Amino acid sequence: MTDDLVLIEVAGRRLITEARCPHRKGRLRFAHVDEQTLRIRCQLHYSTFDLRNGEIVTGPACTPLRVVTHLGDADGDTSGATGRE
Repeated sequence: MTDDLVLIEVAGRRLITEARCPHRKGRLRFAHVDEQTLRIRCQLHYSTFDLRNGEIVTGPACTPLRVVTHLGDADGDTSGATGRE
């Protein structure tokens, strides 16, 4: 998307988050996304964040991951879309 934001499509959902991990600024475009738990894990120091709310789940202590917006379902349904910032 941009240098500051990354689009994530997982489990039929589309959302935008900040592009760098809040811990040490690892690039999240290379992160592992778990469809079952809706979590993203930074490859730099393995901080894991819940994609529903940005809260850190495991890894080094840091601020939450900023989840900018939920764009709705991957099929284009935006009825459940919310903006967070």
